[in-house]
Amino acid sequence: MKAFVTGASGFVGSHVVRALLEQGATVRALVRPQKAVPDLAALGVEVIQGDVRDALGMVRALEGCDSVFHVAALYSTREEDAAALYEVNLRGTLNTLLAAWRAGVSRFVLTSTIGTIGQTRDGTPPDESVPFNMWATASHYARSKHLADLAALALADQGLGVVIVHPTGCVGPGDAKPSATGQRILDFLAGRRSPYPAGGINFVAVTDVAMGHVLAAQRGETGQRYILGNVEGNLKEDEFLMLLSRVTGQPVPLVRQGRKERVFSLTPIWSARPVVPTGHLPAALTANPARALRDLGLPQTPLDVAFSQAVAWFRARGTVR
Repeated sequence: MKAFVTGASGFVGSHVVRALLEQGATVRALVRPQKAVPDLAALGVEVIQGDVRDALGMVRALEGCDSVFHVAALYSTREEDAAALYEVNLRGTLNTLLAAWRAGVSRFVLTSTIGTIGQTRDGTPPDESVPFNMWATASHYARSKHLADLAALALADQGLGVVIVHPTGCVGPGDAKPSATGQRILDFLAGRRSPYPAGGINFVAVTDVAMGHVLAAQRGETGQRYILGNVEGNLKEDEFLMLLSRVTGQPVPLVRQGRKERVFSLTPIWSARPVVPTGHLPAALTANPARALRDLGLPQTPLDVAFSQAVAWFRARGTVR
């Protein structure tokens, strides 16, 4: 398999690249222009510079590849980044999908987010059958990813071998940016408590998520969605804090970091419906990953191991202050 990976220098993308190489695939990695990626080059990956917003450039970049792992995305909760979120997450995904269609690839794995799985009425962890039902209160990030999911499913209906994966809160080494989960870990190590959804979050080892991408390409059903999470990963705030206390040897912080409320609004370009004021935290990010375990054989690294690896990486890097 010659695999094309977007977002290959990111947290999840870099792990997907390594998982593909371990399976014997040849990898071509797309990275942003002028971005140095010595780690990828050292792995023997073919690195090309480009931008998912460049439709013609994506067509050229995909030539000769038979599978695509579209991991690249922009994440932000800032109102001023709304236009960029739709440009990268929606238009960039559509460009990549159409380039894959033109190249005749056999499999397209789209990295979505648990944020585009809907919420259940009774608060139980949702599975893939629950449609996205938080448009009025969702961030622009979640909305842009939901629209990208719809575009991918439309191409699946036309015959492109699309599979969508929905990672939950990824935990592990290499979270340089960091992700929202990584920031929560860093805040804990610095003696602070981050804002946390009242309904809880599902956490999963990033290595399991990376392997889940490979398994989705190998075993996934076209047009199907798979939650990449941990069956024991749904944690309320106190459970999350106690887990971190256990793996770090530090007490649970007493100081809670302030949460700044944001009001999300959309221009008529994206929606004519009124938008209610909302903070950037959803009510819950829990999930039921049973389908991925059953149909894909998704691995399940113990959470203590995943969090210990993340903490060790942050400490070794000197990120903790």
